[in-house]
Amino acid sequence: MTYTGVGVEIDVSTGEVQEFEIPEKLYYDYRGIIGIAYHYAEKLHFEGDPLSSENFAIFAAGILTNTRIPGATKVVAISKNPVNRTFGPAIGGGAFARDMKRAGFDLIILNGAAEKPCYILVEDGRVTVEDAMNLWGKDIVETTDYLKEKHGGSVLAIGKAGENRVPISLTLIDAIHHLGKGGLGAVLGSKNIKAIVVKGKRASEPANPQEFGKLVKEFRDRVKADPVTKRYADIGIMAAWDAWAREGYLAFKKKTVVVSREVVEEFGVRNYKGRIKKQSTGCSGCLSPCKSILEARLGDETIETKASLYLGVAYEFGVKCGVESAEMAVKCHDIANRHGIDAMLFAELYDFVATLYEEGKVFEDELGFEPSRSGEAVIKVLEMVAEGRDFGEYMGRGFEGLVEKFGEWVRKESHFIKNLEPLFDPRVSFASESFGLFTNPRGAQEGPVTITVLPGRDEEGIRRYMKRIGASDELINATFGEVFNAALYTIAVENWLWVLNGMGLCRRESIAKSLDIETVASMFSHATGIESSPEELVAAADKALTMVRKLNCREGYSRKDDTPPSRFFEPLKTWEGYKIWRDYFGRVEITPDMVEKMLSDYYAWRGWKENGCP
Repeated sequence: MTYTGVGVEIDVSTGEVQEFEIPEKLYYDYRGIIGIAYHYAEKLHFEGDPLSSENFAIFAAGILTNTRIPGATKVVAISKNPVNRTFGPAIGGGAFARDMKRAGFDLIILNGAAEKPCYILVEDGRVTVEDAMNLWGKDIVETTDYLKEKHGGSVLAIGKAGENRVPISLTLIDAIHHLGKGGLGAVLGSKNIKAIVVKGKRASEPANPQEFGKLVKEFRDRVKADPVTKRYADIGIMAAWDAWAREGYLAFKKKTVVVSREVVEEFGVRNYKGRIKKQSTGCSGCLSPCKSILEARLGDETIETKASLYLGVAYEFGVKCGVESAEMAVKCHDIANRHGIDAMLFAELYDFVATLYEEGKVFEDELGFEPSRSGEAVIKVLEMVAEGRDFGEYMGRGFEGLVEKFGEWVRKESHFIKNLEPLFDPRVSFASESFGLFTNPRGAQEGPVTITVLPGRDEEGIRRYMKRIGASDELINATFGEVFNAALYTIAVENWLWVLNGMGLCRRESIAKSLDIETVASMFSHATGIESSPEELVAAADKALTMVRKLNCREGYSRKDDTPPSRFFEPLKTWEGYKIWRDYFGRVEITPDMVEKMLSDYYAWRGWKENGCP
């Protein structure tokens, strides 16, 4: 079987390590690791501060990780997120999940808080709490390099922002793969945990090796033959850069206007390949390595750094912050990564503050600096955030920190959702990517990315896609009417995404395009010996989503928190004129009442109450 059936709980307050058996019934009940992880999260729920010793951190390795399936690399992390007190999951790639399984564990649960800095070493079924005094104060790259040289394996680490319990901090796996949007870095920092090292030699043996091997070969052949695989290995999701600019996603100034063509060119594909990219890299065993090692020269300085998404680097520091060049964006990215700062949220906050300053609504004397669109200013604020000092103390808390600093009036200017930044925009494309901003259990950032990320798909194509990912005929038919019901489409796509998360499968196009619900159900069945239909996988994903919604509702979340900000009902200025919020096919202008009706539809289909709680 490709699951170990074993978890380990570490109380770092006492150093006690308790190995436990995960009942086989849970694998039948949840048919994916994410539901099992939330089963334990429900037992650990508490009412207190996310940065107290009461909080927990759960790491769960996808069911199909540590196999030969390309893209089966994902680890799930669950905690009470400091930035907004939600329990939404974080998903990360790399080799951490694989090496967890090789070490003998499906789950790692961390509790308590150590008296002094430590790191967790998980090696071949043995777990120890090691001294990390010599690592405290080091950045993520330095920490990762030291621990890899000492132990090998895969390393998850925090930087200065995590050490200082900054709510917008995260962790990095092997100094490249981000994990923990929402403040996982701060949670580990509050526990005095600098890093987790996982390594081992345990093999994952599928229950039906012959049939499983056949499925894997067929899937690998499809991935290899897909032209997207080669394109992603070349430029990653920068393949979408020009289309994102043209349609309106590359907007700044509080999401009111798209950046200039000159900015798009400076941070675009040509300069990425010609001046910035050194080589491709990716997750363990991936056939389409979409990540990269970057090299930038600024005067006499040469910066070499890793990026899970160069599009992120360009979007965050080029589009949002407005730094001078692609090279400067790389430098800012390197600093954010080393400190363990969520650069996407940081950049949205920086743009928000810079725009208020440009509009004459906030002033240099109350900020303590001039929020210019320059690398020098951005780096200054990154350091303040990482250290939790001066204005960085407020910015490090997300949008709510800005409310605390400036006052309630800034809420009228806001486009943030649940204290997180929305990447997508319903004025560009109103489907799962944007409706999912409102229902994402972690907070905005993004809804599930699918074929509808850009406008232009026809109804028949979307129907086929929904069928392929496991939506029922009833749900598919209800999605289409006079107005495309983005809420119901989002249900289908969220369920699919959570099926993938439970398996540990990558959702990026180079992998997910070659998958369908039938294939995943067969993979799961032959890997585990648990015969599963597509309908059972979808039902299990729906169950897991309801579990996290219950946890969020216990923190006070409800329908009111799913309501979109008024900013989205204002026009967006693009290169080709103004865009307003319309349904996906552009037939009908969307009003607040229509969104409320879609939220009601969403809750009803999920079996939740009208207030949005199960």
